Amino acid sequence: MMIAVFSLSGAPGVTTLSLALAGVWPDPAPVPIVEADASGGDVAPWWHLPPWPGVVDLAASSRSGQDHDRPDLTSATQVLPGGARVCVAPSSADRTSAALELLSQNPKALREGTSIVDLGRVRPQGPSAGLLAASDLAVLVCSGDIAQLKRVKESAGWMFRAGPHVGLAVVGGRGSEAEISEVVGLPVWARLPRDDKAARFLTGQGDAARIHRRPLIRAARSLAATLHSRTQPAETGQVEEVR
Repeated sequence: MMIAVFSLSGAPGVTTLSLALAGVWPDPAPVPIVEADASGGDVAPWWHLPPWPGVVDLAASSRSGQDHDRPDLTSATQVLPGGARVCVAPSSADRTSAALELLSQNPKALREGTSIVDLGRVRPQGPSAGLLAASDLAVLVCSGDIAQLKRVKESAGWMFRAGPHVGLAVVGGRGSEAEISEVVGLPVWARLPRDDKAARFLTGQGDAARIHRRPLIRAARSLAATLHSRTQPAETGQVEEVR
């Protein structure tokens, strides 16, 4: 099950939310995060990690596309303090984009078990768009201000054509979830608070004291439960339409 997290513009916190989701995922087994932002990765410099193993290695192992070749996502990850596994991307856009082009042609490694794929900012013709189309669920992170919600509404057509079932994670804003959903035409799966302390911790710049009580972590836990519940039919073999 491949869960994409992405935005359409700006920097609303896609990577920090991806890290938070992995940290609070309901299953006991770690859920890997894959950095697939075409502009380059942030986690390695944040946490002072080497750029390998990472998404370039995963893409190279997926190059052949043969069914008997099964790229191992776990071997392409590194472990963060706290136990989260992340498949880091290079900081440079050129190397990352090339790797994402390969992965979008053969994304089966991302669908073994459950993975959280941080697509960053997605454009309809960009290299991350193919991975969005291959995902099973997608969380669109956006600001709750009018301009951003209008952009989401205008983009809904190509997102639906891309394939996954999309829900919103709205940062700030004044409208209710029902009002936002009615205007945009997409369900609101989460309301995310602005939480600088939690963001600093997730980016390797703060301590973990009572981090589980922070508003962003609580919101991520609720969103993780929503996403996890939607993965269950596919994992248990039940037939249920989630679109």
